[in-house]
Amino acid sequence: MYNILIADDETMERDLIRFLLTRDFPDSFRLLEAANGQDALAIIRQEKIHILLTDVQMPFLSGTELASIARKTEPDMEILFFSGFDDFEYVQNALVLRAVNYILKPVNPEQFRQIIGDILNRLNSKEITFAKSKSYYSDSFFDNLVPSGQPQMESLSEQILLEQIALAISLKNAEQLTSLTEELLKLCSDSTAHTPVWVRHTCVSLLQLLMKAIPSVSENDFEKAAEKIYGLRYFTDIREVIQKYLHLLVGNLHQEVDGANYAVYQIKQYIEEHYDEDLTLNLLADQVYLSPNYVSAMFTKVTGCSLHRYLKQFRMKKACDLLIGSNMKIADISRSVGYPTPSYFIKTFQEMYGVTPSNYRAGRLSQRETKEKSTEDSR
Repeated sequence: MYNILIADDETMERDLIRFLLTRDFPDSFRLLEAANGQDALAIIRQEKIHILLTDVQMPFLSGTELASIARKTEPDMEILFFSGFDDFEYVQNALVLRAVNYILKPVNPEQFRQIIGDILNRLNSKEITFAKSKSYYSDSFFDNLVPSGQPQMESLSEQILLEQIALAISLKNAEQLTSLTEELLKLCSDSTAHTPVWVRHTCVSLLQLLMKAIPSVSENDFEKAAEKIYGLRYFTDIREVIQKYLHLLVGNLHQEVDGANYAVYQIKQYIEEHYDEDLTLNLLADQVYLSPNYVSAMFTKVTGCSLHRYLKQFRMKKACDLLIGSNMKIADISRSVGYPTPSYFIKTFQEMYGVTPSNYRAGRLSQRETKEKSTEDSR
């Protein structure tokens, strides 16, 4: 049984991950939890952690900082990041830390099950595997098909590029996708560095990533395109096949992002005007005539923040303004920012700022008085 640590400051997210692990992998893991990076680090220093599932944005210690420290003490630890932090530079940092993968919130249960299954298989077999087409790969392409003397997949820059391309697609970052694809094709064009067979397998891997993300493309289309690549003699022809589907995908991504940006703008406007009301995902989705699941995923990818967290942060910011700029009672402030229960409001506020609303107000007012007195003394 492997020890798996779930580090996330949102209780509902930890509950979801625990449920999915228990349901899909019964008796496979011993589950440990931490509500912030500091507590997670303490657990890592006390326990042998085989898998770290961590959010990126957490109090006291971020997920990347936690992973960086954990790597030094447990170099073989499997790391999986969860976040709505839609920033490709962060993704590249995650890859430097040798993260297994990066999943945007809200978590897709099927994607999560597949990734955890891969991690479990890797831990059991102690072999690194790579995603491949069932039609063109055997058990492990990079274990079985790399020619003698060829460097293993772990050391190849092509592996990193393929992982970054997959993440760029998931983040709908068309510019990064184009740049990374061109970089990979440039590496593959060097006939002195790789054999023709290896180059074609790498290009088919790239082709699979691109075509799977295009809704209008079927599995049969992929198999035909892959077969064509294997039959082409010149790399310039292979490049044309890849670029055809790259351009098609980039066009789709631009259309989707443009539509998503406007929908997110409408949701933000509605929140700004109705944050004192009971706002549910279903209600917000109705405002833009989209399904709740799609709105949740879309909002995360466009803003880099989950809808739940955005609404919480918006309400807390309004609460801070009222605490400092008015004499309203805590219970009244709670209701005015959409929290009918003062106790829940106080708990949420304390989780975000580390102090109660009353102490926050007292501290900020004290700072203001000190600043005003200092200004008067200097005159």
